[in-house]
Amino acid sequence: MRDSPHPGSTTSVSSMALIWHPPAGLLDGMGGQPLPPGVATAMAAAAAQGWADPRRLHHAGRQAGALLDAARSSIANSLSLAAGMTINSEEIYFTYGVAAAQAFALDGYPGALALSSVETTALLDLGEVRPATQIVGVDAYGRIDTEAFHRAAASAAIGALQVANTEVGTCQPIDLVAAANPELPILMDASQAIGRIPLPQGWSMLTAGARDWAGPAGVAILVVRREVRWLPPINADRGWLGGFPDIAGAVGAATALEALMNEQGTLAQRAHADIELLRAGIVSGLTDVEVLGDPAWRLPHILNFSVLYASGEALVTELDKRGFAVASGSACVADHARPSHVLAAMGAYTGGNIRISLPLGCATETVESFLKVLPSAVAAVRADI
Repeated sequence: MRDSPHPGSTTSVSSMALIWHPPAGLLDGMGGQPLPPGVATAMAAAAAQGWADPRRLHHAGRQAGALLDAARSSIANSLSLAAGMTINSEEIYFTYGVAAAQAFALDGYPGALALSSVETTALLDLGEVRPATQIVGVDAYGRIDTEAFHRAAASAAIGALQVANTEVGTCQPIDLVAAANPELPILMDASQAIGRIPLPQGWSMLTAGARDWAGPAGVAILVVRREVRWLPPINADRGWLGGFPDIAGAVGAATALEALMNEQGTLAQRAHADIELLRAGIVSGLTDVEVLGDPAWRLPHILNFSVLYASGEALVTELDKRGFAVASGSACVADHARPSHVLAAMGAYTGGNIRISLPLGCATETVESFLKVLPSAVAAVRADI
């Protein structure tokens, strides 16, 4: 973070070793990637200085509180760049996970929820327990119809939409939904989007996890715009919701996001080119394969494809033997026995599915090497059927 509450408590992003070095063969960035060295250093310094309860009035407590305040300010500055609008530190809340952030957000809005059928399972589960919730279907790309969402929103207290689907990468028309429903508060899931693409306008609340930008696990943010009529459902001292504040985690999340925002344009362009390379190579190198999601209006670093006559889990294992880490199944369901609700909602084949999410710092050489071994891996799996 650039603004340090105490001399030596944090290190300037520009002076840190913040080059991303994902492990060789990692093509599952959504599954996590190592912390950049500069982020780890900032977290260690914060842990050494921010160990006290930030609510305490003594020196150690004030020091911890100042670190947490600085982290909120840094996140606000970074999100202002990402969203193209001014976001204040008082609008930033930290918590321990995206699902928790979404639950806290919705607690302030009893009543019906309108959401798409490709939201996370956690959000869909939250919708199930609310009366008169309406789930809006999607097209073959995984995108909602704005008119259908408008009809569903007419009787809803709040709407919920992803910036983009983290399984197939397709972006949602949040700007259009907000314009058509100006009185409807929108809870926007910005997972995998911050620092990757410009954020849409018109949202009321935003959630995201720090792991999305190579920050620490166990830290998420909830952003609530000032004009939104929302009160924290629990005590939110210094902007932390639920449990004891993780000062080091908040500092790590802020430091990692600032680093990404400094390089976002270059990284997004490189990722977009690498995904285009993958898309072309997969189609030309395999038979009986379907690449899913919108080829144009999408996240720059995510690609999903389905291989006929092959098991997704078997493909993951076979590719792992060849030194490549990929994912299969729903992006938000760990139990691989459950088919992807996203692909099912799109009407796509749910078997033989592979999801690639490029980690920050992924080299083009990794993508090229993957394309060389993919045909033999698919052939080996198909041979075992």
